[in-house]
Amino acid sequence: MWKTPWFRWGAVLGFALGGFFDGILLHQILQWHHLLSLVPGIDDLRMQVLWDGWFHALMYVIALAGLAGLWRLHRRGTGQWGWPLVGAVLVGFGLWHVVDTLLSHWLLQIHRIRVDSDDPLLWDLLWLALFGLAPLALGLRLRRHGGGPGLQGTAAMLALLA
Repeated sequence: MWKTPWFRWGAVLGFALGGFFDGILLHQILQWHHLLSLVPGIDDLRMQVLWDGWFHALMYVIALAGLAGLWRLHRRGTGQWGWPLVGAVLVGFGLWHVVDTLLSHWLLQIHRIRVDSDDPLLWDLLWLALFGLAPLALGLRLRRHGGGPGLQGTAAMLALLA
């Protein structure tokens, strides 16, 4: 699966989009946590927001790498576009949330989905299922079977953006 360049670069782009989704929704809009919410000694909001900014800068670099890889494939006239690419992006999006949960929430313990919750594990598991495992499974299905009749190319990309 990862051997095809179009899938790899689509997943890289999806990984970055997953990070943006997490950071914008959870760090900025809902303010449920910041990147280093549970790190002792980093309780100043300005420092938390600074590290959130560095996190978003890293996501930009990853997104640019994914876009550059896809652009090179497009220029060569290679790659599979449409639903398989949507599937690759969804795999990357889901993979971000799996990696974030395993690494940041459970292994490093630098934040949880809801740091102010009486049961943070429940929130972590719910988030992992909805935004990690579900997009990952859907992306793998789309990669193998496509999105159904009549939706190719531009329509598939519009569905992804929505």
